[in-house]
Amino acid sequence: MRILDADAKRSLHSLQLYFTQSEAVELREALDDLLKVPDALEHRHVLGDGRELSFSIITPSKLESLETYTEVERRVLQER
Repeated sequence: MRILDADAKRSLHSLQLYFTQSEAVELREALDDLLKVPDALEHRHVLGDGRELSFSIITPSKLESLETYTEVERRVLQER
């Protein structure tokens, strides 16, 4: 798992999320959709209360071709 604080442009190692029921359903549906083709260069968003959660499925093949990501994303994705 990699967590990027997009505002601060840095990696996070611990994060707590609190979802409404409808946000949780939206997240589950979006993850189910992404898991159908995990190697697709796709991501999803869940929006609520002026906040945004952006997420994707990371796979070994995606980690081998990081040129599609921003510099900050590449740095975070290369962390162990």
